[in-house]
Amino acid sequence: MKTAVIIPAGGSGKRMGGRIRKQFLKIGKKTVLEMTLESFQAEKQIHEIVLVLPEKRLKEGFRLIRGFPKISAVVPGGSMRTQSVIRGFQALICQPQQVLIHDAVRPFVDSALIRRTISALRKYPAVTAAVPVKDTIKIVQKDKILGTPNRTTLWHTQTPQGFQYEALKKCLAYAEKKESWDTDECQLAEKLGMDVRVVMGSYLNFKITTPEDLFFSKAMIKG
Repeated sequence: MKTAVIIPAGGSGKRMGGRIRKQFLKIGKKTVLEMTLESFQAEKQIHEIVLVLPEKRLKEGFRLIRGFPKISAVVPGGSMRTQSVIRGFQALICQPQQVLIHDAVRPFVDSALIRRTISALRKYPAVTAAVPVKDTIKIVQKDKILGTPNRTTLWHTQTPQGFQYEALKKCLAYAEKKESWDTDECQLAEKLGMDVRVVMGSYLNFKITTPEDLFFSKAMIKG
């Protein structure tokens, strides 16, 4: 059974600030994107990587192919995340039965999490890595607290998110038809009534979004 991964790397990084997009920032000697690619290149259960980049950075993506031979295509992203995933999906060539989607700026994804995600897809059409919320969450509007949801039912979703091929095909077709540009693909599966499950993620598998995240990432590398 073949598994491919689509890596959308087209984010603008506005919350990070600075001129360099966060996926191209360096942690030690490697960029965030290179670290992410290494995890999937090394995983034996991954057969193909499709990289989705801003159009102006495609040349950099093509240069990465030499170091990451599982990259089968480097394609320009859309203006919205789901549009980028659609373009990545259309570029798949290995005829996978399962497709993962992973944020380019989650460089600390490990082999165990990738394998848990793939394994869950043998039973369910759509899954996402997630971790239980640690803090008490408040619903707030204009600094006014409106309520406190039950923490035991709340999880932070991460990536990889995984789909059986036909399930993802239906999700992306729905997104195009309805112009439903959600923040993750599992939302589309939920709207279609699919049985979407969580697999235990990792608190170390955080998304590098702010300068603080970058600081913690560098500290982790230094040990």
